[in-house]
Amino acid sequence: MKGITRAYLLHLIKDCITVSIHHRRNVSQNYFAKEIVEITEDEMIDFITSIPYYTVELKDFLIGNLSVQVIIISQHWEKDFIAKAITWATDTKWTAADMSFLSNCYKNVVVTDFLSLPY
Repeated sequence: MKGITRAYLLHLIKDCITVSIHHRRNVSQNYFAKEIVEITEDEMIDFITSIPYYTVELKDFLIGNLSVQVIIISQHWEKDFIAKAITWATDTKWTAADMSFLSNCYKNVVVTDFLSLPY
C-alpha cells in the first residue's frame, strides 16, 4: 500500500493518452514529423469524464472536485487503473479511429468491474 496524489494518477493517464492522442486529434499520417504537442487540460478532462471504467467518485477525485488530496492504493489497484486507462485510450470510441493495431498489444488485458477509489 502506498499513498498517492491526484497528480500522480494524472501523470499515469497522460502516459496512456500519449499512445493514441494523435489519432484523436486527426493528425495526418506523417505525425512523427510534426512537433509533439503536450496533452491539453481539456483533453485530460475529456478523457477522464468519458472513460466508462471509472466511477463518478474516482472521476471527481481526478478532476479535483473532492477535498481529498492523497489516497492509499495497492499495487493491484494501480495496475487495474493503468489497464483501464490504456483500454480506453486505445478504444475507437475515444480515438474515433481504427486502433486495432494498438489494441492487439493489450489483448490480454481484461477489463471487469468499474474502478473506484480504494477506500
